[in-house]
Amino acid sequence: MTRLKHWAEHLAAFNVSALVGVLPRRVRLGIGRALGSLVFAIDRRHRAITLDNVLTAFGDRKTDEERLRVARGAFQHFGAMLIELLTLGTRKPAEIEKLVQMEGAERYEQARRRGRGVILVAAHFGNWELHAIAHGFRFGPIHLVARELDNVYLNRRLEKLRRVSGNGVIYKKQALRQMRRLMKAGETVAFVIDQNVHLQDAVFVEFFGKKAATTPVASWFAITSGAALVPVFCYPMPDGGYRAVYEAPIDSERFREFPRAEALQKLTQELVAVQERYIRERPEIWLWMHRRWRTRPPRAIARPIEDPVVATELR
Repeated sequence: MTRLKHWAEHLAAFNVSALVGVLPRRVRLGIGRALGSLVFAIDRRHRAITLDNVLTAFGDRKTDEERLRVARGAFQHFGAMLIELLTLGTRKPAEIEKLVQMEGAERYEQARRRGRGVILVAAHFGNWELHAIAHGFRFGPIHLVARELDNVYLNRRLEKLRRVSGNGVIYKKQALRQMRRLMKAGETVAFVIDQNVHLQDAVFVEFFGKKAATTPVASWFAITSGAALVPVFCYPMPDGGYRAVYEAPIDSERFREFPRAEALQKLTQELVAVQERYIRERPEIWLWMHRRWRTRPPRAIARPIEDPVVATELR
């Protein structure tokens, strides 16, 4: 039954991309936003999660109407993003580069010249998938750390898209050795770190004034390998294009003097603080549908995060 459901979802995605793909891009994105509005109206569960998250983040600093606008806007944005990805097809590098303008690219180049590897730290903000594709065309292949989709057919489709500019995909299951090798070779690896994780895999950092369970994997690799940490973001512009931003690298060397658990927490906090700043500026293009604050801190002091915990997160 599950396989049949997954096949039906795959066919639906194929048909949507075929039907909508022949339309002008502006029309396609409009259809995506309309679909997002429809899902917002009928999906009560995820609408409730989204509104609750927005309330947690902003409280009474936003009115009911403003919070509703952020929540609905998030659904509209991800509807448009989904259509964008489904209809991306086999665009040529020049087309992608025209669609995605780079800002701060020299910061990435500087980090790469150090020769100790680069860790791009992203969030489910704007169009992170398109940014990775554009990066591959502009700077050469990178390696994306991802979780496999439950639907094997959609996962194959997404993986093919992610590899279109030469990028590699590393699935979390048993990925630790691969990433160690890539860091030693001075390669670039991309992580997305803004989702909730299980207690045994988490450090707790302040995110919109509330403790959020966050993976320390990117911080762990930076501290242990000396790789540069570069926060990255990709957001839509009024003209229909995207701006991909490379923030200044965060120096992990400053945290080497601390005990490992404290260093991981402090460095991860710094990464999340940069993400929060972007989300506050453009809250309607972040993935509010996910239960970001689901895992709560234990009452007792948790055991220090060490290498085995990182391995657990990647299994």
